[in-house]
Amino acid sequence: MQKSSSEQLKIRSSGLFLSRRSFLRLSVMGVLISSTSVLLSACAQTQSTPTAEPTSVPPTPTPTAAAVTRATPQVTPSPSPKSAVTEIIFGAIHPLSGALAFDGNLLKNGIDLAVEEINAAGGIKALDGAKLRVEHADSQGKPEVAQAEAERLIGRGVIALLGTYQSATAFNTTQIAERERVPHIITVAAADSIMERGFKYTFRHQPSQTQGTLGLLQALQELRSITGTAIKTAVHVHEDSLFGTGFADRLAKLGPEYDLTVLEKIPYSLQGLADLTTELTRAQALNPDICVVTGYLNDGILLARTARELRLRPPLIGLASGAFSTYQFIEQVGEIAEGILDANYHYDATKPKTREVRERFRTKFGTDMPTHAVLAYEAVRILADALERAGAIDREALRDALAKTSFKDHILPYEGPIEFDEVGQAKNARFILMQIQNGQIVQVLPSSIAEAKVIWPPSRP
Repeated sequence: MQKSSSEQLKIRSSGLFLSRRSFLRLSVMGVLISSTSVLLSACAQTQSTPTAEPTSVPPTPTPTAAAVTRATPQVTPSPSPKSAVTEIIFGAIHPLSGALAFDGNLLKNGIDLAVEEINAAGGIKALDGAKLRVEHADSQGKPEVAQAEAERLIGRGVIALLGTYQSATAFNTTQIAERERVPHIITVAAADSIMERGFKYTFRHQPSQTQGTLGLLQALQELRSITGTAIKTAVHVHEDSLFGTGFADRLAKLGPEYDLTVLEKIPYSLQGLADLTTELTRAQALNPDICVVTGYLNDGILLARTARELRLRPPLIGLASGAFSTYQFIEQVGEIAEGILDANYHYDATKPKTREVRERFRTKFGTDMPTHAVLAYEAVRILADALERAGAIDREALRDALAKTSFKDHILPYEGPIEFDEVGQAKNARFILMQIQNGQIVQVLPSSIAEAKVIWPPSRP
C-alpha cells in the first residue's frame, strides 16, 4: 500500500527516497561510526608519542636461527635449538688485502685448518655434531673497515668473532662486540689497553704487552746468568701504532726493575715506509748494549737490511717482531738473519703435537705455519671447547663458558691450561726467546723448553 505523504520523508540528494524509520537508522549508525573514528584517532596519537628518547642502540638479539643453518624450515621456532642445528657460523676479521695481507691470510689458513679438523672429528658433539663454518672478512688493515665488518657480521647473526692481528683494529672490533654482547676471541693483538676497559665479552689467549715485555726481560736475566754478559742498556726502534708504541712504553717502564735502561724510543711510521737509515743511525750513535725492535714483516726485512748496510754494532733482539720469528723473513734476507733473536709469542716446538699440526698446515697450504697462524688455530679450538660446554647456540651461554675455560690440549709454551682472568686475559701466557741458527728458528730460552743453546754474542756473517 502506498504510504501517506505525512509518513514519508523525501530525500532528493542523489535521488534517494527513504522512509522516516530508515532515515533515523542511518543517522544513528553515522553517529556510532563517527564516535569510533574519534576514539581510534586518539589511540593512535597516544601510541605515536614516545615516553623517552632511546639512549643507546639496542643490542642484536642472541642468535637462535640466524647464526645457524637448520635442516628443515620451521614455522614455529623449536624450544630446543640443539636438535635442529647443522652449522654454527662465526666471523673472523683479518687484513686479507693491503700491506699486511700476507700475515692476515696465514691467520685465515690457521682458522680454516682448525675448522676442517674439528668438523672431520665429528663437529660439536654437544650439539649433535653441528659443523663449524667461518665467514671471513677483510679489515684491509684499517680500524674503520674492521669496525664496519664487525657490525656487518654481527648483523648476520654470527655466534662469535675472531680477530684481528692488529691492536688498532682489535680495539674497535672488541668495542662493537661488547656493545652487542657478542663473544670476541682475539687471535693476535697484544695491546694492554684492549683488555683494560672492563669488557666481559673479550678473551685473549695471546700474551699481553706486559706479559710479553716481562718475557723478554726475564730472558735477558737468564742470558746474563748463562753468559756472564752485562746487558744494561737498550734502544727501542718500533713502528708507531698502538702495537709498537705500547711495547716501547712498557719496556721503558719495566726495564729498570730488571736492570735494563732504555736510552731512547725511536718510532717510525709504516705509511710509505721506504728507508730506516735515519732511525738506525740514531740507534748506533747511542751505543746501547742491544737494539730492541718491534714491528711487522716488511718493515722488519727493511730494518735488517739497513742494519747490515750500516754495520749496526748492537745485536738485534725483536720484541713481538712480526719478522724475526718467521721463515719468510729468512727467505727474504738470507744470511743477514743469522743470530737475530726474538722474544715473542710462539708455539711450543718441544711438543710432539706441535710438529704434527705444523706438518698438516704445510701439507695443506704449502708454507710454514708461523706463530700467529698457530694462535688463530688455537682460537678456533678454544671456541669449539666452549661451545661443547655451553651446549647451546646462545651468545650468553658461550660467553659464560669461555670465562670458565681450562683448555689443556694446546700447543703453546704455557705452563698449564689456558685459563682467563677476570678481564679475559690468559693468566699464564708468556713470551719465549727464539734465535735464528743455521737458517732455522729455534727456542733458546727459557732453558726448560730450549731446543738449542743460545749463541751470545750472536754470530755476524
